[in-house]
Amino acid sequence: MRASTYDVLGVGFGPANLALAIALEEDGEKAGGRHLSRLFLDTKSEQVWHPGLLLENSLIQISVLKDLVTIVNPRSRFTFLNYLKEKGRLFEFLNLRDLFPTRLEFNDYLRWVSSQLDHDARFSRQVEAVEPIDEGGGRIERLRVRARNLLTGDAEEYQTRSLVVATGGKPWLPEGVELEPEGRAFHAHETLQRLERDFPESQRAYRFVVIGSGQTGAELFDYLMRRYPKAEVTAAIRRFAFKPVDESDFTNEIFFPENIDFFYGLPDAKRAAFFESLKDVNYAVVDHPLIKRIYRGLYDERARGIERGRVMRFLDLERLSEEPGKVVAHFRNQMTEEPVVLEADGLIVATGYERPKRHPLLRSLDAHFLSAPSGRYKMERDYSIAARPGFEAKVYLQGDCEESHGISETVLSLVPQRAQDILASLKGVLAAEATPLEPALAGC
Repeated sequence: MRASTYDVLGVGFGPANLALAIALEEDGEKAGGRHLSRLFLDTKSEQVWHPGLLLENSLIQISVLKDLVTIVNPRSRFTFLNYLKEKGRLFEFLNLRDLFPTRLEFNDYLRWVSSQLDHDARFSRQVEAVEPIDEGGGRIERLRVRARNLLTGDAEEYQTRSLVVATGGKPWLPEGVELEPEGRAFHAHETLQRLERDFPESQRAYRFVVIGSGQTGAELFDYLMRRYPKAEVTAAIRRFAFKPVDESDFTNEIFFPENIDFFYGLPDAKRAAFFESLKDVNYAVVDHPLIKRIYRGLYDERARGIERGRVMRFLDLERLSEEPGKVVAHFRNQMTEEPVVLEADGLIVATGYERPKRHPLLRSLDAHFLSAPSGRYKMERDYSIAARPGFEAKVYLQGDCEESHGISETVLSLVPQRAQDILASLKGVLAAEATPLEPALAGC
């Protein structure tokens, strides 16, 4: 049976593609709007946002007004405020006088949105390959997407005119550092699952090491200090101290939509310099209230004669070794050049994520794409990859376009605006096609 053909197929159904699903849904409901057939595939078994980091009392770092849709359509039924209204908590939330919800609540908001759009999604699907479909003469108008149903093991095949990839980053490790699959050292994205499995006794005197100078590392250090009141917890950081995020008013204007155009229009060298100057808005920085809470907590314990928490400075992680009953971390002090060795029962690597220059899912399409001087894809303003003549299918990237579109790419602030830009592009492309749209089938 011929595989179903969709106007849009999304890989990943996290916040980025959820925002796109909202944009598609609402555009199709407008008078004169156009229903684009779509499907989103996600490896998770259900809608959940960074499950390993849903820490109690941990807040998101942006206002709830920067949800999946408010900045482009405040009247949408998918806003966070409408979520609160539907859940019966609107007045209680407003009474908090705080527009920054917990991660747990924001995750529940995402699940609420997803539940209204699940007819466009299939969970437990691992996309394994994306291939061009040659229409003859080297013309590529459609793509074949091969996926596997993780519940049944069955292979599935779909076809699409446009692909939107929003799979997030890959956990990054310092050069020379490897993690054993079942070892005592693990990346931050596994935190809650690994703590529950391997360190279930909250009153036990475990030894923990957290590596990382950014928000996640600081949050995990604070969380371990609170969850395990008898544990020794060490924060190993490369800097002198946790550095506060620059969230000042003028700096935050970088998250205004018009600055995407400004950034995109700069010459490569100026764009790179501008990006470097803004890193303290997002990278290896920590919310100031969290820094204060950590410092006060350490001080209060020391005032009681307790010194179980410490921050060790200038440490570069060189390698890890798993030994019976412990993990050993080998560092070098950047200032003294001396080796430093720390032993722990559990070690969390909170060193962030990386995004490869070329997405591994698109390997079979790489010959059809143009490259930027950096070796990454050359990106169009509409977030599609610039293609060679004859390649007429569209491939969009969400979250992978920092070099071309700016530092807002990997945060939530402009997710709704990006979804609108992609929607406008999709409608323009499909409106220009000479052949009529094919209806999507229910299955393969």
